[in-house]
Amino acid sequence: MKTIVVSNAKGGCGKSTIAMNLSTFFAREGKRTLLIDMDSQSQLTQWLDAGNGFDVEMTLYPALQGSVPIESVIQQTQYANLRFIASTLELESLGREMTDRVGYESTLAMMLPQLASDFDYIVIDSPNQLSPIQANAIVPADLIVVPIDGTKAVRSYAHLFKLLYRLRPDHDNLVMHVLSDVSRQPIVRERTIAMLKLFGLHNADTEIRTCPFLATVDENGANIFEYAPQSNGAKDIAALGREVFARLDPPEMLLLNAPKGNNTLISSNSPHHEQTN
Repeated sequence: MKTIVVSNAKGGCGKSTIAMNLSTFFAREGKRTLLIDMDSQSQLTQWLDAGNGFDVEMTLYPALQGSVPIESVIQQTQYANLRFIASTLELESLGREMTDRVGYESTLAMMLPQLASDFDYIVIDSPNQLSPIQANAIVPADLIVVPIDGTKAVRSYAHLFKLLYRLRPDHDNLVMHVLSDVSRQPIVRERTIAMLKLFGLHNADTEIRTCPFLATVDENGANIFEYAPQSNGAKDIAALGREVFARLDPPEMLLLNAPKGNNTLISSNSPHHEQTN
């Protein structure tokens, strides 16, 4: 079982959209996938109609609190191979309470092994602010996907990096910095890449290009592969999924090299990485 966390300390960078659609990609590839909403704003919870964002029943809250086993709050979704754990606004207050416990950062990490026989991949949508809840997302991560939508996101990442360095000193191969929604702004894109390089960071091969369908998919209650399967958004999320496979399970690429329609790996540096919608 592999755990992928989508995180940054800046809001509006496409974090939840990437988490939702990346988990859907894994599920469509036949991977038993669990998506966990750890963001108290509960965007994914409402997206999947799995809660109202306020009630705590059937959310991550009672599991982190220790009152119920984590498997008891897992919900079905409308998608094959994809299950879900909902969030609630109350995670914010729980995070403050958790700091009284010794080793509180590992609360979630101690629960996840119980799910190893049921899932191949866990995708976590983390909060967009530094918090005990975000620390709980980072500790069990096998890979952290950091969406970067401009220079402000790079600066915000510095705060996340401090937390990452404290919790996971073995972080060298843990992070993928993914350019997101900057393809229509060449100057912003160039400055963002330059700033990443200035801090010794490298962007992933895959770039999530600006795509109106990806920006509105949550309003339509769907995933990008159903909503707009021919769009750049669908192509880029599929490409990101394949890059994640390559990072976490290199042998997977032997099975994924065969052409699969629009799910072919497209590098942001490739001459075939066209700029259509």
